Amino acid sequence: FCTAYFLTHFHSDHYGGLTRSFSGHVYCSRITANCVVQKLGVSHELVHALPMNTRCNVHGVHVTFIDANHCPGAVVIVFEVPSEQGLVRIVHTGDFRASREHVEQILRIVAIDTQKAVLPEHVLSAQATPCVSPTIDYVYLDTTYLQPSYVFPPQTDVVRAVAHFCTKVNTDASFLPNFGHKPNPRISPITRWFPSRNPQSVRKRRVLFVVGSYTIGKERLFIEIAQHLGARIYVSPAKRRMLECLGSSQLVQMLAPDMSAQVHVVEMSKVNMKGMAEHLANAQKCGGFSSVVAFSPTGWAHSGMHYGARPEPRGPDPLDPGLADPESHAGFERTAQLLAQAACMHGDSTFTIDNLKPRGSSSTVTIFPVPYSEHSSFAELARFVCSLKATHIIPTVFSRPAINDTAARWLRHWQTINIHFERWARAADANIPPTHHPTLGLRDCKNIV
Repeated sequence: FCTAYFLTHFHSDHYGGLTRSFSGHVYCSRITANCVVQKLGVSHELVHALPMNTRCNVHGVHVTFIDANHCPGAVVIVFEVPSEQGLVRIVHTGDFRASREHVEQILRIVAIDTQKAVLPEHVLSAQATPCVSPTIDYVYLDTTYLQPSYVFPPQTDVVRAVAHFCTKVNTDASFLPNFGHKPNPRISPITRWFPSRNPQSVRKRRVLFVVGSYTIGKERLFIEIAQHLGARIYVSPAKRRMLECLGSSQLVQMLAPDMSAQVHVVEMSKVNMKGMAEHLANAQKCGGFSSVVAFSPTGWAHSGMHYGARPEPRGPDPLDPGLADPESHAGFERTAQLLAQAACMHGDSTFTIDNLKPRGSSSTVTIFPVPYSEHSSFAELARFVCSLKATHIIPTVFSRPAINDTAARWLRHWQTINIHFERWARAADANIPPTHHPTLGLRDCKNIV
């Protein structure tokens, strides 16, 4: 008999079965609680918002929420469950974009005795992470992108580049038509002296900027664009109600009552040539827009010509013969070598407007996929797993059998990094330089997000 249900965030693939008639007690963050009550109609008496970064007691189980770096309100949950055999520690990541802060915050939580309080000042402390921490018994891991080909730039780089791009398009009429194109040597220099046939039409044009989104998520991107342009944001009435659940008065003030606003947010499925042409036609009635530039922000836009001119490198292979005996010193060294290769493969790369490549364009519609991911990349997952001493890693996302098997192999080898390093470190009286410790090396890696 279940006495408590935990919801990591408000995405439909996680709240399946949660309806108005649901009679169980749901524990989640304040933002998620607002969404559950407003959108799904679940009684507020059954929805319990727990404070962030604070150890709470739910039916005898210690529960701590930390920010998941996913969508607003998303949390990573640290469970500490008393049992006859001792304390069982469980981390459920939900959906998350792994960072060094996650590792540090989890280690701080489990290092504090359960008889003592855990408060935000402990979790968010600037003090060093404990060098010795208890083992995590189970980690339920978001493995959406657990393949070496998934390489994402930092979110901040993507947001900054897209906002900068929108500013240039908005202020320079010639920027978008010429973007990404080299000068044509066949055009005579004399031809360039002549003005356009209708210069007034160029100056009077108004560009509409559209960002694809889910029920909740991608807010950082469209807010940054609007702030750079000094513009307001138009969303559908249903989307507006969701954004009001976030509890941000500043965001609500940026929302416009009609489609005359220069930044629009639409469903991700509508960001295609046909959908954007139809949206532009509707917006023209009150906004006077001449063209639309749309963005599809998702991790699935990470590869090929859409992200940089270089082809994606082939990632390391967990079936490498050098990994046949991971418990041997040679096998360990090979595992560490491949892990470093995976974690550093473009792991600290940047993203600029030069990386933007249109997926489709016409005289009035241009669409750009951008690798703005709210899930962890392969390298970030490697760093996260290798920085936690966990007994069992359980993937929560499944695909084809071959992909699932490869993912399981990676998880096992990453666990090997910690287990066998500690064994050899003890045997050598821990006289190993910190730079040779793969866990510390990954934990200290900059720009992990």
